[in-house]
Amino acid sequence: MKQRNKALNELYYNLITNSPQTFTMEMPSDVGKGYISQTATKRGIIFSDWQMNYFADVNVQGINNEEYIQIMFCLNEGVSWGIMDGYNSVNIQKGESCIYKGHGKMECVCYAKERDFVFKNVKIPMSFFFKLLSDYFEIQETQAYKEKLFGGISKVNITPIMERILAETKEFVHFRGGLGHLYLDAKILELLGVYLREILEEDILTKNDISISKSERDSIMEAKRIIDSQLTDAPSCEKLAKQVQLSMSKLTKGFSNIVGMPIHAYIIDQRITRGAQLLLETGLNVSEVATMVGYSKPSNFSAAFKRKYGVVPKEYKRV
Repeated sequence: MKQRNKALNELYYNLITNSPQTFTMEMPSDVGKGYISQTATKRGIIFSDWQMNYFADVNVQGINNEEYIQIMFCLNEGVSWGIMDGYNSVNIQKGESCIYKGHGKMECVCYAKERDFVFKNVKIPMSFFFKLLSDYFEIQETQAYKEKLFGGISKVNITPIMERILAETKEFVHFRGGLGHLYLDAKILELLGVYLREILEEDILTKNDISISKSERDSIMEAKRIIDSQLTDAPSCEKLAKQVQLSMSKLTKGFSNIVGMPIHAYIIDQRITRGAQLLLETGLNVSEVATMVGYSKPSNFSAAFKRKYGVVPKEYKRV
């Protein structure tokens, strides 16, 4: 019995010590309120959570590590920073994110006093990022991403899917030992996949139609963001056109060119994709899921679901 208890205690200790470790630094009480926490994964990825409120305006300087590519998510007050030696000043506002390769040069960040700054940051080792590109992408795709990501700073609006994944990253604490690392790595890779898709849609696909101006492209991507954030009750094309200040013809034609499908088809596709996710991840029944993704009749949801996945929702849930 004693030997069994000893073995269990050793197992529990190993699980605790081998779990992802989070290091938190509280802000000095005379400077402000908040903290910065960092968690490192087995892959060398560093996930950070920043929540800060300064008592006075603060300028912070530091060298940006060139061994990482990083993604910054701004969840509250915006911030600006200057990057030396040829890099322009950058600002990021609430609901925006940016991705760029470290450059090994000095940066200066300005934080205004008495504002709540909330950021999440993902730093991915360049060696691991290059391996991902070579493992998953064709040469042409890899080159396109390199040209986009390594030539400067790309900004992307934070989508509801990104918000969900960011919220789920903290759930790694419910997993012990290697399972915690596996969960956290999986969530960060999921986030990266979604992020690269947005980069592809906003940059590479928009080059397919040179007749669309930059302002029109921005309006079309804003229309997509509105749909993503209001999927259950997505606005009509007429309302959407007014919201993004485009004519109906420019919005519908431009949306099809850039996103790859008409607005109505995109809404259906996203609703069914979200519905499939809810079926797998929750205990909701088909009727409840149908309502949550914007269908008043479960039969209509089931028919659309079968067209996309080849099975009805009940069968999909049992797979």
